[in-house]
Amino acid sequence: MENPAPTDSPRTGPTVGELGESAVLARILPRLRPGDAAILGAGDDAAVVAAADGRFVVTTDLMVHGPDFRLAWSTPFELGWKAAATNLTDVAAMGARPTALVVAIAAPPTTGVSVLEGIADGLREGLAAMAPGAGVVGGDLSASPVLTIAVTAFGDLDGRAPVLRSGARVGDVVAHAGARGAAAR
Repeated sequence: MENPAPTDSPRTGPTVGELGESAVLARILPRLRPGDAAILGAGDDAAVVAAADGRFVVTTDLMVHGPDFRLAWSTPFELGWKAAATNLTDVAAMGARPTALVVAIAAPPTTGVSVLEGIADGLREGLAAMAPGAGVVGGDLSASPVLTIAVTAFGDLDGRAPVLRSGARVGDVVAHAGARGAAAR
């Protein structure tokens, strides 16, 4: 099954291909904040993020148009929120405080820049709601026939031991929020 190029129907501005990477980033980066742990944020070859006790938690998730989401079902804002949430919850599940995200997006050149701006807005608001003080410290923007969002999240253990699945014991309370299997549906 072919994945159609995402558009923001009706088109409300230029496309990624029309503006180019530098101009698109100039529109997206001001929508995001680097967060409190950033020593050096987006704009250089890599970011520098503080880790108070020298240890950090890291996780990554990939979302691909078609198998993971469809723009016909989700707004760009919702995709940004989901991209933040899937990573921030993984960091929190390890007992860490989320500190920073690195976001890479590959998009067809026909993608409206407003789609990427919506994703950035969702990331920003998701971070504000779920991880105050955390921010986006860098990433990448590339061309692809399929819209793809990759997020890597970092967290600070703040001197605590990580919470591991192997640490579960008989008698522990296991809690779950939300509907199980909803993503598969």
